[in-house]
Parts: sequence; structure tokens; C-alpha cells
Amino acid sequence: MYDIIGDIHGEAETLKKLLKSLGYNDSEEGFFHPERKAVFVGDFVDRGPQIFETLKIVKKMVTSNNAYAVVGNHELNVLAYYTKDEDGAYLRDHNLKNKTQIKKTYEEFKIDKEKRKKYLKWLRTLPIFLELDGFRVVHASWDDKAVELIRRENPENRLSKKFLRRIYFERGEVFNALMLLLKGREFNMPDDMVLKDGYGFKRSAYRIKWWEPMQGKSFNDISFGNKFKLPSYTIPIELCYDIPLYPESDLPVFFGHYCLNEKAGVIRNNLCCVDGCIANGGVMIAYRWDNKKLDQSNLIRIEKVKKVEAF
Repeated sequence: MYDIIGDIHGEAETLKKLLKSLGYNDSEEGFFHPERKAVFVGDFVDRGPQIFETLKIVKKMVTSNNAYAVVGNHELNVLAYYTKDEDGAYLRDHNLKNKTQIKKTYEEFKIDKEKRKKYLKWLRTLPIFLELDGFRVVHASWDDKAVELIRRENPENRLSKKFLRRIYFERGEVFNALMLLLKGREFNMPDDMVLKDGYGFKRSAYRIKWWEPMQGKSFNDISFGNKFKLPSYTIPIELCYDIPLYPESDLPVFFGHYCLNEKAGVIRNNLCCVDGCIANGGVMIAYRWDNKKLDQSNLIRIEKVKKVEAF
């Protein structure tokens, strides 16, 4: 049996509280459960006060075979920020926007370069997606075509330096497939519409439901996990496109990414978002998988542990 754990974002003390509430015991080799394994959906870094401590907990559990973990878009951003191409330029520009997005991680990483090197190396070993006993795990969205493309072009299913250098150079279909799995499907706004996110950055696109068609719906109807207001009128047919929908008959998919607060949990009979938005006033969530039909009562929610000293 498994416990699928949502986005952590440096909230190590809350993670410890969650693991203990699930019956995991701490040891020299990290947290373990005599009968269960944890499965982390990514986004361990950024925003919270204890990045190194969070990575330490998850790494110990994974390397001692007490947990699985996939990477999230925040791990991708951090890896690209610290990875150089063959000409010596960083894959992700060191501009103000990119530095701000990884601010908490950057601040901890700069005080201990050896730790930084160790954890970056470990993050490169984590899979992009998982298929386990009767369910699937990915950070943001499951798309069969994208998964098969990654399998073919990157059989190791890892964010190695070689793979990252290649896709950031090409910016082609493999890059787009990775973005779809780790950042989800997005809708590009018309040129005359401008959005600003909660951090004040302008957005030309927003996150949408990747399992429903958009035809005949409003901009707001197709939105999923966004914190800004969207128009309630119907999307012009010229702007609609076909989404390869995830069938209700396929295996359950667990994912994070969308910061759903109280709306987190079972979205559909085979879809479950375990991101309770711990980084922005929400809770940390785990789903206790029992190999049965998805059930909201299997969710465990833990309030944030407050007054944690930053590194």
C-alpha cells in the first residue's frame, strides 16, 4: 500500500508531522512504515523555510527504498538554473524573474555549495513519471502521447544534464512534452488580454483542466488551480483546440501542482490532486491508497507547522 504525498515546498516540519500521523517512524535511514511506502509528487523546493531539510527527508526515504518520488516543475526550474549548456551559459537565465521564482532555494543553496551539489545530483536521478501497482503519478498532467515520447527519447526517464541540455537547446516536441507533464496544459490568452499572477508577473497563459474539452465553455470554466479572475463568457470557437482527454476507464492518476486548498482531493473517479497549497496558506495532503475506488475519505490533511526557523 502507498501514501501519495502532495507538494511540500520546503515545509519540512509539516512533512514530519504528516509522516508521523500516517504511522511512519523515524530512524537513521529516515522515515519508514512497516507496511506502506510514500510516493511524493514533486515540488520539494522553493517558497518554504527548510529546503535542505525537506530534501534530506525525501532523499533518505527514497534511497532506503521506503518511498518513491517524481520531480515537479520547481525541481526542473532549479536544475535548469544551475545547469550550463555546452557553451557555458545557464539553461535558465539568471534574471530577476527566474531568481525570484527560486528565491528560498537559492538562498539556502548559496550557503552550502557541497550540499547543493549533492542534492542537485540526486534530483537528476528522480523519474519524471511513475506507473505503480494500479495507479500513475506525475506532477501536473498525464498525457499518453507525451509519456510515450519521453519514454522513446529519454528511456532513463530522468532529468539528466545531457537530456536537459538537449531539450533546452532544441525547444522542440520533447521539451513541450516535458512541460506538459510537469507544468500541465495551458490556454494561451488572446493578445488583447493580460493577466497578473499572485506574484505580480504578467501571464499570457493560464492552467486548464487537461481531462475535459473546452468547446462551448467559458474562460473560467476550463480554469484549474488559478488564483486570478477570468472572464465568464464563452471562449470563441476560433480559440478552441482539441485536448487528448484522459479516459475515465484508465488507471487513476495522482498529481500535485495546482494549489487547490480545500478543493484538493478526488477530482474525478480516476483523478486526484494532492496539492493542498501548503506554500500559500493551505494544508499538506496525503492520499492513503488502498487499491480501491478513489474516495475523498482517504485524504489526510495536516495544517502547516508555524514558527519554523529558516535554515
